[in-house]
Amino acid sequence: MTPTRAPFDPPLDLPWLSPGAHLKGAEAEEFQQKVIAAYTKRRASIRDICKATGRSYGSIHKLLAGHVTFRGRGYAHPTGTKKGAS
Repeated sequence: MTPTRAPFDPPLDLPWLSPGAHLKGAEAEEFQQKVIAAYTKRRASIRDICKATGRSYGSIHKLLAGHVTFRGRGYAHPTGTKKGAS
């Protein structure tokens, strides 16, 4: 059985964008800053951000690239409990 993640509480404060919607100027900058904050401060995954905004994985990844250090795949294992750790 695949574990599911609980929704963020409080929910991510990200605007939903209609498919094909394009942001420009200050509106685009504000959206990018909110996405960066959700990823870095709230520790939301890129997929969680996609669900909250209606944007594709690639578009969110592109927004974050060059502005954040990407985390590794999967969830964070507590120190010493990773499979094969001694």
